[in-house]
Amino acid sequence: MKIAGSGAAAPTEAATVADAAPAAPRNWGKYGKRPLVILALVGLVDAIDRGILPGAASKIQDQLHFSDTKIGVLIAAFIVASFVATPIAGYIVDRRRRTHIIAVVLGVWGILAALTAAVQNFAEFLGVRALLGGSDAVNGPSAQSLIADYYPPAIRGRAYAIRQVTPVLGTALGTGLGGVVAGTIGWRWAFVIVGIPGSLLALVVWRLVEPRRGEHDGDPLPDATAETAISEAAANLPVRPPAGPDPVPEVSAGAAIRADLRAVIAIPTLRALLIGTGVTTGALTALGAWAPAFYERHAGLTTAQSGAVSGGLILFGAIAGTIAGGVIADRLRTRYEGAPMLLAGIAQFIGGTLLFISFLPVPTWSVRVPLQFVGVLFIVGAIPALAVMTSEVAPARLRGTAFAITTWLGALLGAVTAPLVGALADAWPITVHGKEKGNLALAFAIVTPFVLVGSAVVLNGRRHVSADTARARAEATTG
Repeated sequence: MKIAGSGAAAPTEAATVADAAPAAPRNWGKYGKRPLVILALVGLVDAIDRGILPGAASKIQDQLHFSDTKIGVLIAAFIVASFVATPIAGYIVDRRRRTHIIAVVLGVWGILAALTAAVQNFAEFLGVRALLGGSDAVNGPSAQSLIADYYPPAIRGRAYAIRQVTPVLGTALGTGLGGVVAGTIGWRWAFVIVGIPGSLLALVVWRLVEPRRGEHDGDPLPDATAETAISEAAANLPVRPPAGPDPVPEVSAGAAIRADLRAVIAIPTLRALLIGTGVTTGALTALGAWAPAFYERHAGLTTAQSGAVSGGLILFGAIAGTIAGGVIADRLRTRYEGAPMLLAGIAQFIGGTLLFISFLPVPTWSVRVPLQFVGVLFIVGAIPALAVMTSEVAPARLRGTAFAITTWLGALLGAVTAPLVGALADAWPITVHGKEKGNLALAFAIVTPFVLVGSAVVLNGRRHVSADTARARAEATTG
């Protein structure tokens, strides 16, 4: 089987540079672990800033007199900006050098993160958070598209697990850092601390080798039946030139964006994956946003203690879940058709059920904390499996757009979920230490069941995997 992009066509500059890259350990391919480590660090520093606000929320509310609803709006502003920027981001990612895109955005992000420390009112806070949200819309799809080209399908589960665990790790670290720093030297210092690493990391990302798009899509599969399906599908596809790192647009940007969006939405498996990923992202966004305040109000902890407990809970649950999800997705991918989707759907269902129970009136340390730890583990465990499946059913030329839409829908649901939890909490107030506060336990109990709906959509979409995967790989073989 011919690898996409090989043949009589002259190699691109990026491919030539990549071919000259030094040999790496066999299990990670010719690029080795370095690109993955760097992209993981990008996800880490991006997410630390997202976690600072929830961790420091109580101190910010005390000083700037923000309600739960306003804090929810600030969290949503970050997400809404990502929502708005994502369609444009997908177009850029599919047509420009992705390593340079990340480097530029990351450098600007470092400056904006530090500026948050200077805000004096709600409007200023809202503006800075909105600008920061746009950076995440670009960096996420760029990194996910790059990983599919750096690493072959057999190890993508592990690769995506490592990349996907760092945003969750960063959110947990940011939440803990925000609570501890806000409770000791002040919440403004927490935002100053996160700005410097991002600017330094941008220089490293700029120097990364850009892989050829679809570099591993023509790799042979171990399943002969799948090979036959790919060959049959390839016979019905027109032969077209290989996609290099910077395809030249033949139509206007607006028309190209619309065409790319239609092509991605037309893939049945991707529609289910988009919904499943979006629901998972929304649930984790709400939990990460309100967990510190939840433990202050419903467990009687201080701001610093709540930030540390929430950060630790999300941190260890996320690490265990993401790594396990990636490894299991790789091991099961040749045993069951659409194994990553099966794994993701089941994990989402179990995680959503456990989280729902944890928000009922149950003992904190003996029941609630263990249930939330395991619930987070299962929900986060679905994320690498969903990413693996997205990379396999989306053609290489549209992966940036596919991952951008995933980010877009996740941003939409996150933008709705975080303020919705705040508004529901405000609607049923409780008294905490003589002050009226929102009932976050009730709000979470109302919102969490939507995760179960997402799991059902993912499991139902698995029936389209065979045809969609064959179509995507067939397109690669015709390059």
